[in-house]
Amino acid sequence: PIGEEGEIGENIGTNMIMSLKAGHNQTYTMTGNKGEIVPGSSHEIVGTNLKQDRNESEKENIAKSINAENGDIVLNAANGNIKLIAKNIYIETVGDKSDGSILIKANDHITMRADEQLNLAGGKVCVTSADSITLNAKGYLRLLYSGINQGSPLSGILGTFIPGPVADLITDIAETCK
Repeated sequence: PIGEEGEIGENIGTNMIMSLKAGHNQTYTMTGNKGEIVPGSSHEIVGTNLKQDRNESEKENIAKSINAENGDIVLNAANGNIKLIAKNIYIETVGDKSDGSILIKANDHITMRADEQLNLAGGKVCVTSADSITLNAKGYLRLLYSGINQGSPLSGILGTFIPGPVADLITDIAETCK
């Protein structure tokens, strides 16, 4: 611990500083904060003795946990990349009512790819493009919707071209895709 009452260390609220020759620094403050500077890379290995062949009934086998009881968690690699590698990645929001959003923004590309199936679902889904939208399928391209007359300049007469059983079928199929 550094800083005597009334001295500089006490005035800046520092409780302990550990500084090493190579530029490593850890600072602990009187308010409970901690800062750490590592001039090179920092690696941590955890969970080496945890059971690898987990029981099916086990939900999680946590080897590392970061819990911010109040406040935010920020991972910032402004001049690098952030890579998450795992068997599965689950992202879940738990905000109250409608406060639980996931926002993704990119200056260049956003790519989502799945070898088996990609599902996109929402109460309302809006796809907007400043240039073009391309739908490319090697199989069937199915367009299923319940408001078959909505949004068409010919909506007043389209209903006469679609037989009732076909419209009912489209409605039934659309209900199964929810």
